Amino acid sequence: MEKSKFRWIPLFITNFLGVLNDNYLKYLILFIGTTWLSKDNESIIIMLASGLFVIPYILFSPLAGKLARDHSKAKIIQKAKLYEIPIMIIASIGFVIHNIPVAMIGIFLMGLQSALFSPAKYGIIRDIGGKEGIPYGTGAMEMLTFLGVLIGTFAAGVVSDFSNSDQWGPYQIIIVCSTIILFALIGWLTSLKINPKESAPNEEEHTSLNPFVFMRNSYIWSKQIKGLNIVIFGLATFWAIGSLIQMNVIPHCRSVLNLSDTATGTIMALVAIGIGAGCYVTGVISNHKLKMYLVPIGGFGMGISVSLIFLLNPSTVWFTILIILTAFFAGIFKIPLNAFIQSKVEGRKLGLILAYNNLVLFSFILVAAGIFGYVETKTDSLMVFATIAIIIWAITIITWLKIPGANKRTK
Repeated sequence: MEKSKFRWIPLFITNFLGVLNDNYLKYLILFIGTTWLSKDNESIIIMLASGLFVIPYILFSPLAGKLARDHSKAKIIQKAKLYEIPIMIIASIGFVIHNIPVAMIGIFLMGLQSALFSPAKYGIIRDIGGKEGIPYGTGAMEMLTFLGVLIGTFAAGVVSDFSNSDQWGPYQIIIVCSTIILFALIGWLTSLKINPKESAPNEEEHTSLNPFVFMRNSYIWSKQIKGLNIVIFGLATFWAIGSLIQMNVIPHCRSVLNLSDTATGTIMALVAIGIGAGCYVTGVISNHKLKMYLVPIGGFGMGISVSLIFLLNPSTVWFTILIILTAFFAGIFKIPLNAFIQSKVEGRKLGLILAYNNLVLFSFILVAAGIFGYVETKTDSLMVFATIAIIIWAITIITWLKIPGANKRTK
């Protein structure tokens, strides 16, 4: 058993460093890039950065699913991690010359790289640990994912405050850029050690690379598994909610709570801890079984917490507590949905369904970026939280009514 657990380590380290790098770069741009322009453009930069990261998922998810079905998933991961190195060099140039367009190109390319290897990364979990390893592999991946989000976000906040102080100089920006390139290099080296027992590739089935046709065909196929489409749309809504919260915390902490970027980064890091804790608790409660009744419990917890933020407009301490509770219940909401897909979809078809999941998911995130840009510029950050609360209550009711087992407790 211990030997089999060592087989997970290269995948876990590779994923952790990738997520850390993605979030470190993304939030450096959100924190620092917004200071290069006037305050009136802050929301536009946040919306643009979020949108440019998700567009590749919408355009290239069908290709990513086809690659995961037709080729070695380990090789896909290794090549994607190799491409991460020049991408981080391009993003670094944007920081060195204080150029928003170049930094945004880095964001877009980072999204493209992540989109192309995401189905392979999650599809390989079953290849490494077998079907019985899905709960352990998924839970550990999610925990390390949010740990990467935590560290990357917090570090970006700290670095941003240094960039606005007298302690910041040319050597510091070189160190920052060297760090993201080094993490990319280490991630590529660890990916070379990923060695799963993969099933044979399947190139016989035709797969459309047109995102709209791919989504339609995948939706039709997914009807064969009761509740699968609702689960996928539930996961997409989860990530849209998370994206809205991430985008909204920055202007809310700056304008309403008058916090520094370090304090804002700390709150966002605590959000990642909250999600990780929710994921862990859900894994313990589930005990290797699908317990879909946890989904609406997570939804109700999120809905109450975000509604209170809007209704009370709390001080920093209570805001932090409520946002952490939101994140904790979000973890409870998410994990059963992930496990449902992994356990219900057999064989190489899993790669295509994970790509379909990504396509829907990032379409929702793109819509969320538009919602944030419109609501925040027209009103304020509190109204964004009100919008989030409405979305949470809607998806909670839908999942409770439509997902098999969500409205009754299973042993």
